Amino acid sequence: MNRAEITLTVPYDKAFRMNIREKVNEFFQEKEIMPPVSYEELAEYASELIILHQWHEQYRAFVMVCSGNAIWRSVVGSVPFNRRIFLLPQCLKHSSNCKAIEDELGLLCRECGNCSISGLLREAENLGYVALVTEGTTITTRLIESGKVDAVIGVGCMDVLQKMFKSVSKYSIPSIGIPLITCGCKDTISDAEWIKEELYFQIEDSATRLLNLNHLRNKTSAIFGEEQLNRMLGQAKTQSEKIAQASLLSGGQRLRPLLTVLAYEAFSNQPEALVMNRLALSVECFHKASLIHDDIEDNDETRYGKETIHAQYGIPVAINTGDFLIGEGYRLITETDLPPGIIINCLKIISTGHSTLAIGQGTELLNGIQLYIPNLEEIISIFKNKTAAAFKVSLLLGAAAAGADEASLKKLECFSNNIGIAYQIKDDLQDYKDHQGNINLKNPSILLSLLLEMITEAELVSLKNAFTLNHQETITTLFSNYLVHQETEDLLKIYIEKAKKSLDDFQNIGLKLALHEILGKIFKDYL
Repeated sequence: MNRAEITLTVPYDKAFRMNIREKVNEFFQEKEIMPPVSYEELAEYASELIILHQWHEQYRAFVMVCSGNAIWRSVVGSVPFNRRIFLLPQCLKHSSNCKAIEDELGLLCRECGNCSISGLLREAENLGYVALVTEGTTITTRLIESGKVDAVIGVGCMDVLQKMFKSVSKYSIPSIGIPLITCGCKDTISDAEWIKEELYFQIEDSATRLLNLNHLRNKTSAIFGEEQLNRMLGQAKTQSEKIAQASLLSGGQRLRPLLTVLAYEAFSNQPEALVMNRLALSVECFHKASLIHDDIEDNDETRYGKETIHAQYGIPVAINTGDFLIGEGYRLITETDLPPGIIINCLKIISTGHSTLAIGQGTELLNGIQLYIPNLEEIISIFKNKTAAAFKVSLLLGAAAAGADEASLKKLECFSNNIGIAYQIKDDLQDYKDHQGNINLKNPSILLSLLLEMITEAELVSLKNAFTLNHQETITTLFSNYLVHQETEDLLKIYIEKAKKSLDDFQNIGLKLALHEILGKIFKDYL
């Protein structure tokens, strides 16, 4: 359904509004739908409810809003008031008698009493909410992206609620939308009783334990300080140890250890810092080792704006540093004090990941030597073995260490495959943009593999000659003719959607929403 085609008609009769809300709540209590859900899914549920209760089609948008609320309410209710944001529209003010002024955040209410805004703001702020009277969703999006709020309760017309839905659904932020009874640009009317009901709703639910991504990112970053590393790895005495530890301190996104921390926290009833820190550092040891070896194989002279280890010390020292970090990674796992059976599972996850990654890297290296362009299926397999394997180890290690069940591990494995492939497609697109439309022919690119699927036999000969002789102009022309950049973006979106779908039946709501939020942040330009 086209979002532009739907308009919001809110039942003016309070009893009828309540009846719809009650019937929608009953419907979702029986179905036990877990968030997040897409706009299209909400539209399907609305169709089912409209047919079931013979409501008029004009109330479709209202039923969709109520459906979204019913699905999210228990999650929003589990969020402390001081981690929620409450948004009111400026159109609720009295257009002729309002005494408020505006700043960059929105309307600064003077509590003149000429409208309902001051009373609602006071109640929300007394509970601990961040409360704003603002137009649009820019401020909300900024607060969401900063990690300062965990849930949103917003009041507005359909246009505003749709925009809010787009912002919060990108990062899967728990949210409640309360539609205005009358819409327009001024002197609108709201259902104050409904608003207060949502503001005060709170539940204690141990099954709905949300993970604050911003907090856990800071916790993960804190692991990678010199003092912490010395505590876990021991004081670096030899030059080899100093080079290895310097590589661990040398920056990067720390995405892989963050995923390990997330998974461990999500499944652990009592997370232990000793275990979590060693798991996260272990994953980073493996990651940095693979980067050191990658830099040698790709002959890259810089990383993170600094000289690579082989550029500084030579290839033999770099190989040895990578090997040393792998050894440290395995040692850290054995020092977690976890039960022997769990340690065995953890070591199995890591060793399988190493083997898989080596197979993917080996295929890529041999393709380069043979000047072979892999087809789409082959390059997706390389991405699955290389990039997806790293995501898989990171998530499965944390989950297995916390005793996650087999069904959850399978779901995380599927998610890892899809996000890993999507991540590498995005990386190839970025490389293409960074090189102004040229392809780095020493590495495989999915753009070339997609082109291979579309061209004629004659063009295939031309492509292979251009690839062998490094004729960028021929390749760039073919890319343009076949709209390869757009085709690649479309494929990326397919794998982002697959990653989302792989979490549909995932039962750990905290980790589920955190992984959706990570998807939103990594791929925000494509959502």
